[in-house]
Amino acid sequence: MKDAASELWASPEWVMPQRSRLFSISPMGQGTVMVEALHSLVIRLAHAHLVKPAVLVKEEILRDCDINCTQCSAKFVTTYLNTMNGLGKYAAEITTSLEKLTMQSGLDECTFLKWNALFEYRSRRMLHLHPQWCPLCFEHWRLSGVEPYYPLIWQSIIVRHCPVHEVPLEQNCPGCGKAQPFVPRHYYLDHCSYCGCSLAQQGDAARATAGHCISADAQRSIDAVTEMITLGASIRHLLTAEHFWQRLQEAADRFYEGKVKSFEKSIGFAEGVFSNWKLGRHKPSFIAFYQFTSRLNTTPVAFLIDGIPDSFCPPDVKLRAPKRTPVRLTAAEQDRLKSALREIIARGYSELPMRDIAAQLGRRHTFLIYWFQDECRQISSLHRQWVRAQAKNRADTNRNLAIQMIQELYARRVRVTRDLMDDVLGKVGLSLQDPVVREAVYALRTDQLAGSIGKDRGPEA
Repeated sequence: MKDAASELWASPEWVMPQRSRLFSISPMGQGTVMVEALHSLVIRLAHAHLVKPAVLVKEEILRDCDINCTQCSAKFVTTYLNTMNGLGKYAAEITTSLEKLTMQSGLDECTFLKWNALFEYRSRRMLHLHPQWCPLCFEHWRLSGVEPYYPLIWQSIIVRHCPVHEVPLEQNCPGCGKAQPFVPRHYYLDHCSYCGCSLAQQGDAARATAGHCISADAQRSIDAVTEMITLGASIRHLLTAEHFWQRLQEAADRFYEGKVKSFEKSIGFAEGVFSNWKLGRHKPSFIAFYQFTSRLNTTPVAFLIDGIPDSFCPPDVKLRAPKRTPVRLTAAEQDRLKSALREIIARGYSELPMRDIAAQLGRRHTFLIYWFQDECRQISSLHRQWVRAQAKNRADTNRNLAIQMIQELYARRVRVTRDLMDDVLGKVGLSLQDPVVREAVYALRTDQLAGSIGKDRGPEA
């Protein structure tokens, strides 16, 4: 035995096993609908290391991430980090960093990253803005000796009820009423980050609905997210925009003779939405995709696997034919309008814009532009010239009046201040805020000051 140990100790092939920088903590609820959200795993990891969650995030997790966060600011911690549970940049960067630091794999099951090829990257649209929790789950876990955590399903924006207890999820502390940050000040997930109050207390909404069955819409949303979480890994090859469009086109061919516009209109989508998805201009948002599948009486996962269900009954869509009223203009009417327009041109100016002239002639201005393009262009030019001339005359009048009023002030040999000038000019409807008036008044003041200095010096010797 001693010789065997000596040989093992002397063996040059023995290599020290790799060690992770952080503890390797497995997510709670793995393989179930109650799998832990990534932000919850980060907080429990901070608890295991006995450090504040914000310190762990800043000093370890974000250190090697391509995330612009020089300091763990309040807005970054309370708002932006909610996307670490989604499918965008923060989710990918933080998941990769955690897998590297803990030497684990498969932490993407704590996020919606598997769906990033199908949905648009702005994952805040599929997540609640603040952490949601079920007080009954927190209470049950504490009594059972299970460390409280936040399941991923609670963070989906369409889930409003706990899938276990069927009570409304809470987002405000029952003690202080504040929403909780995604990276709290301490690592006790079932206690308020601000006042320390227990979050296992039911709020008013939960108490009011206790014992009531949840609505069909609420149950449908829970079922949809449940399938996305539990079956996402097995159907990853179907989670692409191309496959989604293929299913959508199949539905259009089956029920609407291949007319996508009729399809999107029948289920209440704006014209062009499906085309933008097909051409790659936009990926569908999670909310839009969920609304789309709900109106087909199916779920996102079921639609991608089986397509449109047989129970779907397409509503009738009646597309109105575009109304096109032909433009008619008799020879007499054409002569009358042309004569009126040329009369304005011969006058050499036009006080009214083309729109007002058309109203006086009983026609729309677009109608006149269509039939009398040259005449309308000339009249518009004459109107612009008239407007510029009026503005110049008005500026000259204001300038002369301002000079006259200020000269009278200086003639009275009083101390002329800006307030006094504003007072005098305001009585005649002028103001130093007008650049023309201000320039004239300041030029006059400069001349007056220069003249006063010359008088004080007297004649040169």
